[in-house]
Amino acid sequence: MRRGSEGYRVTAVSFVLNLFLGVGKSLGGLFFGSSALVADGLHSLTDLVSDLAVFFGLAISEMPEDENHPYGHHKFASFAQLIIGLLLLGLSAWLVVAAVLSFQGGEWAEPNHAAVWVALGSLLAKESMYWWTRAVALRMRSDLLLANAWHHRTDSFSSLAVCAALVAIWIGGPGWAILDPLLSLLLGAWLVREAIRICGRAVNDLLDAAPEREIIEDLREHILPIPGAQAYHDFRARKIGDFYEIDLHLQVDPKLTVEQGHEIAKEVKREILSTHPEVIRALVHLEPATDEHLLEKGVSDVESL
Repeated sequence: MRRGSEGYRVTAVSFVLNLFLGVGKSLGGLFFGSSALVADGLHSLTDLVSDLAVFFGLAISEMPEDENHPYGHHKFASFAQLIIGLLLLGLSAWLVVAAVLSFQGGEWAEPNHAAVWVALGSLLAKESMYWWTRAVALRMRSDLLLANAWHHRTDSFSSLAVCAALVAIWIGGPGWAILDPLLSLLLGAWLVREAIRICGRAVNDLLDAAPEREIIEDLREHILPIPGAQAYHDFRARKIGDFYEIDLHLQVDPKLTVEQGHEIAKEVKREILSTHPEVIRALVHLEPATDEHLLEKGVSDVESL
């Protein structure tokens, strides 16, 4: 099975579901008089663009290297992730503004009780999509799909909140109708936070920020156990889309031949690539372990490329 096939399949189902839920919730909110349900429906409709961004990111990132992109196209996945974050940020800001403006009137209509069932159906559908997309994202180690999974989770959370507010209005009567716009405000503020986090991760990848310290240490532990590898320094790593690229300076006995040193470097590279399939490129610079090159501890601080 091609690596991206699962990602394409879950995203295609997501696209159809978002179209159905977006139109259904928006029309249901207008018909049953719930502004929160309309906002929830618009959220699902914006997820259509998110799904298209995932398709775009998966397709472009899998293209082979070419003359204009000698390092491949994997960063297009990070670019698509940034688009998803910006879309979610725009939607969230709109929800906050619309909710604030709705408080100026001071009177709120009581939504029809049938709106509860629309929100409940959306909750079940989107929570199911979250767990499916999340499982595929973890298998593929795809931050892009994981960002889209969080889009499903935010949609299910918003549907849960809408459902709870509508039930409270149903039980409490017109006096509780303020919960509808209040919920839109709280939902919008929470989504702003999630959107900023998604954008931040994407920007870090695009700017070649170093991965988390735990990932760096996990990669570095495969170097010195290789026979003949005496020390190393200038270990650097960067994230490109859903993968990693690393390089390091490896020090070996200066009395070895170039061919012998090269074999040790090849074994270090082979060990890293075989134990970490998420690493697609490892560049090992060979150096003699002399006083000029050998550092006191053999390693230096982690840097980004």
